[in-house]
Amino acid sequence: MQARNLLSIPYTGNYLMAGARVPLELVVDPPPGARTDAEGALLLDVLIAEGRVAGLFAAGAGPEAARRVDLEGRHLWPALIDMHTHLDCGQAIPRVRADGTIHGGFSLTARDWPRWTETDLALRMEFGLACAFAHGVVALRSHVDSETLAFSRRHWRALDRLRTKWAGRIDLQGVTICAIEAWVGEEARAMADLTADMGGILGGVTDTLERGENGTHEALAPALDRLFALAGERGLDIDLHVDQTEDLSAFTIPEIARARLRSGFRGRVVLGHCVNLSLMPPEVIDRTLALAREADLAFVSMPTPMMYLMDRKPRRTPRWRGVTAAHEIRAAGLPLAIGGDNCRDAWFPYGDHDMLDTLKQAIRVFQADEPLTGSLAMASRVPADLIGRPDLGRIGQGLPAHLVVFQARSLNVLLARDQGDRIVLNHGRHVTEGLPLHHELEAALGLGDTPA
Repeated sequence: MQARNLLSIPYTGNYLMAGARVPLELVVDPPPGARTDAEGALLLDVLIAEGRVAGLFAAGAGPEAARRVDLEGRHLWPALIDMHTHLDCGQAIPRVRADGTIHGGFSLTARDWPRWTETDLALRMEFGLACAFAHGVVALRSHVDSETLAFSRRHWRALDRLRTKWAGRIDLQGVTICAIEAWVGEEARAMADLTADMGGILGGVTDTLERGENGTHEALAPALDRLFALAGERGLDIDLHVDQTEDLSAFTIPEIARARLRSGFRGRVVLGHCVNLSLMPPEVIDRTLALAREADLAFVSMPTPMMYLMDRKPRRTPRWRGVTAAHEIRAAGLPLAIGGDNCRDAWFPYGDHDMLDTLKQAIRVFQADEPLTGSLAMASRVPADLIGRPDLGRIGQGLPAHLVVFQARSLNVLLARDQGDRIVLNHGRHVTEGLPLHHELEAALGLGDTPA
């Protein structure tokens, strides 16, 4: 049987999308009388006007409209959110050949830094944005490599130009990422001021710290105290890379929670990765998450690159999934989002900035199904709230019509089959730009006749 093409969505104006199937957890204020299917998706008519969702109605109860698009039970989702990625590192394949290790990712990226001119950064970063947009991502938070202040300034300029250029299509946020000990260094205040001037978030990597003779991180507490002080003075949020290792002695979540509590910091604190949490004894996990809840921490996991990097040993199959304790985090009532993380770079040579693919990977590796309740929100509502955009990641009256129409008529099919024929709507307008081509990027980067 030959597949039918998706119907055409009007490019402008007002119209009614009739017979949509929308997962209940992605809907704000479901209309009275709306039925759900066997998988818990609402059957709705969705009215679009002036780039917004003008109304939600039970299927068949929508108003008369000049233009009507019958979705025939296809799934309709809000556009997705990628709250943790690295645009400035991305799209470095094939000039960089990843070795599959996290330490190799650091060294290979540092070796590539001399090529990171403003033109190079602009080409690679915009390619990543174009991929995300074509796949249906409406907001993206990228960590801005800040090895030095001069380095940070150049990367922030590149991100800021793209943020202006892509305004209205993708909400692009930036996080200053550096070694955590940099926040007690000479450039710390200037780096924090730069981040504030750029409307960014302060970050850092706890894995960069050397441990003392007794195995503890003596330098961590002062670095965290300084980070919280700098962020608090400027009203900035914090987004950290934490515990990206299987080494159980390199466990910093409790220290971060205690630092936040003693600081009185009022902003949002997000911890990314946290993979060795899943290797801890159950009582340690419970105690850690209770402390995290007291400190009002949130978590973001990057399942695909972490599965690729963690527990890698030569000529040995990995024994560990390499991801965080997702079920326990959610059971503790803590926010858990997912992110795409690295994309075609020295840490992870694959990926395409497709958050639907990331969500599928997360559901499978976390075993976050049976039931799926709450799992779809990891790429939509939860990250939207964590990045300060509660108007995104859900479908509701009055919210922007940033939507994705899928061919699938069931949630199982949507998660089972590639949805490359999806239709993306930005402010209600059908996005017609396709995915950018890798060989064209390579040519623009001067890589010559390289494989696509």
